[in-house]
Amino acid sequence: MIELPALEYHVAHGCNLSCQQCSHYSNFHVAGKLPTIEDADSEYAKWSHRLKPRRFALLGGEPLLNPNALQHIQLARQHWADSQLMLVTNGLVLHRFPELPSVLIETDCRLEVSQHGTHEEYLTRFREVKRLVWRWREEYPGIRIKIRQSHLGWMRQYNVENGRPVPFQSNPKAAYRACMQKTCTQLFRSMLFKCPALAFFSQLEARLKLHDLPQWQLFRTYQACSPTATDDQVREFLQTKAIPQCGLCPSRGTKFVHPNPLQRSALQ
Repeated sequence: MIELPALEYHVAHGCNLSCQQCSHYSNFHVAGKLPTIEDADSEYAKWSHRLKPRRFALLGGEPLLNPNALQHIQLARQHWADSQLMLVTNGLVLHRFPELPSVLIETDCRLEVSQHGTHEEYLTRFREVKRLVWRWREEYPGIRIKIRQSHLGWMRQYNVENGRPVPFQSNPKAAYRACMQKTCTQLFRSMLFKCPALAFFSQLEARLKLHDLPQWQLFRTYQACSPTATDDQVREFLQTKAIPQCGLCPSRGTKFVHPNPLQRSALQ
């Protein structure tokens, strides 16, 4: 088995928040059908007998926008029996899944709830999320729940020119050192991608019609790792650090305080 720090899978591409500079581009509400259980089973089967991630994360977008989210958790545990299983959510629709605590305990899956800002309208909603989480902690001994202060580490992923995202022009090695997603390998369309920015760029480009911007060319020509790759090729893919595409990301962690994530606003 080939070991890696983490592997991530989108249970949904869409999101019910609009957090600007999202590293998964979820603020652009990109197109993409919800992965079915059959889709995920097929994609996992191509890799689960070869890869052994220490952590396997189900996320998005907002994963709980997928009505089959509970079955996705169970399926992930079947394929990744020895990995630390994690569901990452913004929590706003947790109340729709009253059976989630039982499934989390059954599958030994940790729930990570991300806080995305400090705007008062948003915090009013998020306080309700925390109250639900606290109740689950009391009612379900053994449940593992963490609230992430995601907004504290938020950083700019791209620049904005004429209302459109354009990449940085950085030194790839410096950008890799600053990267917060350097261990966030993505499983998408049965392929392995180095990070979410590369995995979901094609959706971003289609959504915003960025085909006329030559600055993004390195992302367009990126080659993901195919299930047909040899074990040596997979190891090389996972062990390679900075690549030319890293140069389109920032070389230092410039903090970015985004507007109210409950409201869509002009790109900045």
